[in-house]
Amino acid sequence: MDITDIKGNIDELNSLLSQSKRPAIRDLLEAELKRQKGILSTIDKPKPTVAAAKGLPTKKISNYAWDETNKAVKIYITGIKEAGQQIEKVEPTFDTRSVSVILRGVAGKNYTLTIGNLKGTVNVEESSIKTTKTGATITLVKSSPGNWGSLKASKDEKPDEGPKIDKDADPNAGLMSLMKQMYETGDDSMKQMINKTMYESQMKQRNGGGSLPDMGDMGAGLDNL
Repeated sequence: MDITDIKGNIDELNSLLSQSKRPAIRDLLEAELKRQKGILSTIDKPKPTVAAAKGLPTKKISNYAWDETNKAVKIYITGIKEAGQQIEKVEPTFDTRSVSVILRGVAGKNYTLTIGNLKGTVNVEESSIKTTKTGATITLVKSSPGNWGSLKASKDEKPDEGPKIDKDADPNAGLMSLMKQMYETGDDSMKQMINKTMYESQMKQRNGGGSLPDMGDMGAGLDNL
């Protein structure tokens, strides 16, 4: 999916939002709209450049270690300084699928590290960096919990761009198709939100109100909510 497709999805989501009156449905659409905009910002944004301070030699960091939990990825930079030595300035740049760091004034040198094409998306606001005795540790908080398995995506691997929207379908059918795809590809919180929407729709139908069209196995077990 290229930039044109993603922009088309955003336009279609905005159109569906303008027609939707149910708060729960609007929440779903707004969540997907936010995700699509995040993907667009990553693709449409120039890769961050690393500018070093004049007068000091600059060295690119090529050796680092990393590990992950279900919620975050940690990148360990070590061996660039000794205990007691100071890093004059730390300048991180976090993006949804990349990170760049400048460590200025480390024993008379600047160090830079840039990692792009991350395996998953990153919560920019919650990610951070802190200095350690021998370097620094970068913490990338994942946008959604899960196992990446590798730090970077392969060259042939494309980021998860979310469900596609059928622009030729009528608005109601398009919304149902979108919700089905969101349920199939979404995480646990997304599934819970959709289940809640379906449950509220079923309750409304039982009380004589309108409801969403049948969506197959989605929402199975809602009576246990």
